[in-house]
Amino acid sequence: MTTIIRELKADKIDEFYRFLGEHFYGHEPLLQTPGDHKRRPDTPERREARLAILQQGLSLAAIDPDDGDRIVGVAFAKELLPHHLEENWMKVDEKKPTGFIEHVHYFLTGVERRAQLFEKYDVPKALYLNNLTVDSSVRRQGLGRRLVTALMDLGRSRGYQLLATCCTSLYSTRVMLALGMDCVHSEDYADYKDEDGNVVLRPPAPHTAVNVMATQL
Repeated sequence: MTTIIRELKADKIDEFYRFLGEHFYGHEPLLQTPGDHKRRPDTPERREARLAILQQGLSLAAIDPDDGDRIVGVAFAKELLPHHLEENWMKVDEKKPTGFIEHVHYFLTGVERRAQLFEKYDVPKALYLNNLTVDSSVRRQGLGRRLVTALMDLGRSRGYQLLATCCTSLYSTRVMLALGMDCVHSEDYADYKDEDGNVVLRPPAPHTAVNVMATQL
């Protein structure tokens, strides 16, 4: 398959949503924790938030020109500023999580904050990779690496000195390590427990920890 990497533009948001539904939600390790976990509904507010990220022009899509420019991979990325981490944490910390998806969001928001990216790298802003997803039919062909490499180049051209991401999968962690990124913070899923002392996040092997990865551009 010949693929072309280009900007994931805002007018592709509906195709982007469908792509995530088919190739992300059913494969994300945390969402494979045993149990009936209902996804949060796509509210107008969530759609507007994703649209605003796409409008930053920092996200990329791999498309198949031989199949009507079908999306076969995405690197959904945004600008991250220091105050975003505190604001995000304050929002989730206002109400303790009850449902599983709320726990996932609470845990990951805390991990991003505890990684202290801006303190460690002393930069005013970062390019943050929110989501790296590849079509399940074309995985293990290097497309994820190509997307991240292209994102690094885009970041440099836009004046970013740091690329960071939060890897919930051992496989995505390996991709980032192969590209020279460093693990700057890691937390074991088994250590995150609810108020009754029960382990909440139980993804299948070999996914045992979340890793915050970063590299200077």
